[in-house]
Amino acid sequence: MIDETTASRVSSAALGRICQRAFAQTMAMIHVANHRADKELGDPKIGGHPASCASSVHILSALHLLVRRPQDYVCCKPHASPVDHALHHQLQLFRHVDAEGGSAWFDEDEAKAAMHRLRKFSQAGEPVFQSYHARTDPDSFHFFPSGSVGIPPVVSVYMALAYRYARDHNWEVPEDAHFWSLIGDSEFREGSLLEAMPDVAERLLGNVTWIIDYNRQNLDGTRIPNERGLEGADCDRIERTAVANGWRVIQVRHGHLRQELFQRPGGRALREVLEHGLSDYEFQMLALKRDAAVLREVCVEKHPGCGELVHTLDDETMVEVLLDLGGHCLDAMVDALERTRREPDVPHVVIAHTLKGWGLECMADPANHSTLPSAREIEAILAAAGLSADDPFALWPAGSEEAAFLAERRDAFRAGVEEHIALRARNRDRVMAAIEEDGGIPSSLGIDLSLFPVAHTQWMWGQLASKLVRIGTHRHESPRSAAHKALSEHERRWRTAAEFVMTLSPDVGSSTNISPVINTGVYGPDTPQGEIKHRLKVTYKHPDLRASRDAWTRHIRFEIAEANAMSAVGSFGKMIHYLGLPFFPIMTVYDFFIKRALDQLYYNLYWRSEFVIVGTPSGVTLSPEGAQHSWKSDFQMPNLITWEPAFAIELDWILSDAIRRHMLDENDGRRGVLVRAVTRGIEQGAMLANARRQARFKVGVVAPLKPQGAGPEWGAATDESTLPAAADEVLLAAIREDCLDGAWYLVDWRGYAGYEPGDNVVHVFAMGSVVTEALAASEKLLERGIFANVIVISSPELLLGILGEQDDYRHLRERLGVDGDLHAVESAADSEAGMIGLAARRVPVVAVCDGEAGLVDNIGSIVGVKQVTLATRKFSKCGRPSEVYRYQNLDAGSVVQACGRALSETAMEDLRVSESLLGTLAGRPRSARRPDWRELWPDPARGR
Repeated sequence: MIDETTASRVSSAALGRICQRAFAQTMAMIHVANHRADKELGDPKIGGHPASCASSVHILSALHLLVRRPQDYVCCKPHASPVDHALHHQLQLFRHVDAEGGSAWFDEDEAKAAMHRLRKFSQAGEPVFQSYHARTDPDSFHFFPSGSVGIPPVVSVYMALAYRYARDHNWEVPEDAHFWSLIGDSEFREGSLLEAMPDVAERLLGNVTWIIDYNRQNLDGTRIPNERGLEGADCDRIERTAVANGWRVIQVRHGHLRQELFQRPGGRALREVLEHGLSDYEFQMLALKRDAAVLREVCVEKHPGCGELVHTLDDETMVEVLLDLGGHCLDAMVDALERTRREPDVPHVVIAHTLKGWGLECMADPANHSTLPSAREIEAILAAAGLSADDPFALWPAGSEEAAFLAERRDAFRAGVEEHIALRARNRDRVMAAIEEDGGIPSSLGIDLSLFPVAHTQWMWGQLASKLVRIGTHRHESPRSAAHKALSEHERRWRTAAEFVMTLSPDVGSSTNISPVINTGVYGPDTPQGEIKHRLKVTYKHPDLRASRDAWTRHIRFEIAEANAMSAVGSFGKMIHYLGLPFFPIMTVYDFFIKRALDQLYYNLYWRSEFVIVGTPSGVTLSPEGAQHSWKSDFQMPNLITWEPAFAIELDWILSDAIRRHMLDENDGRRGVLVRAVTRGIEQGAMLANARRQARFKVGVVAPLKPQGAGPEWGAATDESTLPAAADEVLLAAIREDCLDGAWYLVDWRGYAGYEPGDNVVHVFAMGSVVTEALAASEKLLERGIFANVIVISSPELLLGILGEQDDYRHLRERLGVDGDLHAVESAADSEAGMIGLAARRVPVVAVCDGEAGLVDNIGSIVGVKQVTLATRKFSKCGRPSEVYRYQNLDAGSVVQACGRALSETAMEDLRVSESLLGTLAGRPRSARRPDWRELWPDPARGR
């Protein structure tokens, strides 16, 4: 907020002129975007939403010119973003985000050039403005991306929570940051907003203000809510909804003229008409018509008590009264926004009554959402603001009252921005120094699995979470302090990183194995719980869910609201970027219900937030829950890496690596982490038992090998069990490296007698719990003379998805050796002349997963071989995993059949020879060549 002395030095008239110029430059910005000389045939329309901008111009002017402080955050309805840019241009707050050396702030020429680039593609890195608020905008400081509606205001709520959490956990955080959101009235019907409202009040987040731009229109035209069903106008519904959910509401209905008239005789009746007598639809139609005679008639009809007053007003004033809404009165808006700061524990909704298209010829027109002002109208708007089409983005001349005010505001704001950037660097340096002092982050948390021969990955997640929280809270006095044992040397290396680990869950914490984390560790405002529990004998055990704001709390608890939890994950995960504090939020959620928060997940990734989602249980392996809880989808989104470990130790490696990458900022392109776990236990010893059989791990290997106990048909091959394997530490290190690259060999028959690629070899790729079925199938196939290698997919994204594509699937092709090479094998059909025919075949692939086929069905297309994919293709049923696997054709028998099919179809492939090749072999001269594509590829000029 600008200080009172400065505010008192600027006149209301000057503020009005600044606001008018912001309106004009907003319209010019949109006009330029729609009339570029380089438009190409077929280009889609640009748009820019001038009518929606116009309804918000006074709200945003009040916020940016007089109320907002540098430490505050803002999210703005998408269609009003040009207004923010225009105001920031006048305030000279455009900044080079990644500036090194020199001034980070734009000079006047740079700023003007940027104002010409709304919705323009940056050809050479020149600054542009995206269609809606984006991280790359020159004025993106503390602005949330707003391309999606209904999500940014919720994100702002949980950023407020993240700030409080950081402060309560003894980190340096600005004390008085406020979180502002401008929301369209149609947007306020978004379920995400209504779902979050009670949570905001319960958490006592009084530094949150939502501003509703109540212009009574949406994209399709005038809003016509059923006011009989709602028992009032929609603004009244919004107020009642907010109040019922613990918010305070301020309606900004009236401007100065109305307020003055309300003091006259008949004024109370006129107020009643304007507030409750007119439906929203009636108001819009009167605003569109702007007929003074009709307006007087309607007012008197609604309340005769205002008749004498309205007949004393001339036609121009009568129309002005109708249009004098509080959302277009700077004084009224500033007063309302400032009032929201006065109750530190109560969130506020400000309902600002506005006109869509204010100041434009299309004002209140039902079709104005997509209406663009003509060149003539733009010129008139610019002229009214003292501007011209030749220089529409001119700044105020030096020496003017407006320039002096804006300069003082600019300097204060720039200083605040620089101070915040310094704080971020200070926090980051402090964390990095602590990690270095700890001795660096280890590659594993070292969970002892020796006592748990059969375990599942969800159980392992609980063990990892408990250990991280124990390490991270070790230095704090808490109800669990007595149970704390001294940290080992290995654990001390985790100390700083573990301090930033926190968990979140939408009411599924205890059922996803993190009860020890939740117990006495829930973060939130202290609320009276009553004493009756202490008078009763409680015989059941469950986590103590009473919340506190103590520094040893590590869990954020939600009701059944996956969307809220996902938005909170995104907000906490951005603290490293905003404050240099690398909080590492890990959200547990039933995997199937991630779909309830896909919009929020995509927003988090687009926003480049950093987080982990543990989706557990997942797939049809959650067999007792039947069809409703079983579908596992393929989420291929930029900036997301997906994992699905089969063995418990894999989850340790994966989570440890994710934490290390996060803390050291080595996770570009994979800042969001999705880990899928299950509740089906598997024998953990199977990993090393099968690894020890692999030829590559044998010490003093004498090839070829044969399996232990194999019969004489294997010839003189060496029994693999007679050769020692390398130490377990060596095996685990190699498997870990491959696991973290996306896949690893559980069964590898290379180096065994009779292994003939192209004849009897098939690669079986298995992901998650169905690895056990693939392993069983491999043993059965060996009895039939088929070598089925089992490759465990730990990350479909790294192996086969966006991250795999970035290095041309190098791990799949090179390290795992899966390729489309032709292997010459002896043909079964010899010619009468005694010639031996040769056939060339590839090694086919079978993939199996308990989810959508799209998770793993592109291996064959990547390497160019036949692939058969086993996946869930029908709704599931209740049962134990083995029964459901058979039902879904994911069992070992189905894998065996799929391998046989893949091999047989590969064997039946034909080799077709072109006529030109036959002619060349017959000695005929080659025909003239058409242009040869080999001369065009790769293209050196384009680097590919």
